[in-house]
Amino acid sequence: MSIVVAAFAGEYEQVAAWTGDTVEQLRQQEEYHSEDRPLWLAWDAGRVVGVMQPWTRPDGHLTLYYDRSTPDAYVALAAMADGECRTTVDAADAEVIAALAGAGFAEHRRESEFEIPVTRFAAPVPAGIDLVSAAEIEPEALMLLDCALREDVPGSAGWQPDLQWFMEETYQSPFFDPETYLVARDVTRDLAQESAGNGGVTLAGLARVWNGPQPVRRLGLIALLPAYRGKGLAKALLAAVFEPLAARGVPVVRAEADVTNVPSVSLLTGLGGRVVGGTVEMVRR
Repeated sequence: MSIVVAAFAGEYEQVAAWTGDTVEQLRQQEEYHSEDRPLWLAWDAGRVVGVMQPWTRPDGHLTLYYDRSTPDAYVALAAMADGECRTTVDAADAEVIAALAGAGFAEHRRESEFEIPVTRFAAPVPAGIDLVSAAEIEPEALMLLDCALREDVPGSAGWQPDLQWFMEETYQSPFFDPETYLVARDVTRDLAQESAGNGGVTLAGLARVWNGPQPVRRLGLIALLPAYRGKGLAKALLAAVFEPLAARGVPVVRAEADVTNVPSVSLLTGLGGRVVGGTVEMVRR
């Protein structure tokens, strides 16, 4: 196999034939972000055999996002990125992991993927807390909460505020569901701030289930600030986001948790979650 890598130049039909997406879906993905993001294609004998998009995340890490690619294409496409970078691959794909290891990548951390049955269950909201849709929260306040919560999520520490990116990935995302993206507010502190003339709101945590890509629903995050942990609020948030999903007949959601994150793993397994796969994050220094 002789791999040639080139920047994407409008070869929608060839990419669609390889990835299984439609041309319309590919065009929508290209228009999704306001900033220009390069897209690289790996070619072999005139056909696409790999797709990769590098992007520097708000935490400063250059991350390579692959669509369907052969092991050789993974390596050839990674050569388009300079310096330190990282990517995430299927933990069961030993051939890809070995190919990247041979190209200077090393395992950084692992996540387990859980499948969680959607059920209705009772979980009282702690006193002084109310749950509202993210659609009711000022974008900047929600963005700052998101950044603060990421500090305790393995692989996401150091996330910096970027309102344009946050709007695109949240309120403007085609997968945003205001009924399953809930935010916990500390009503007691809100009232105290209002009476003192300080304004603003005190946000305690959130739970978000993304409505896609179809047919998968993904529990993207369930997290609380330290002062609100251990009081049953996480379970109350999950009960609230599962309620509309159960009403719609959604059978399961998927979620990922770092294998070292004991509280998250315990929460997901306590909801009946079972491990159905996993990923490996690999870094090239």
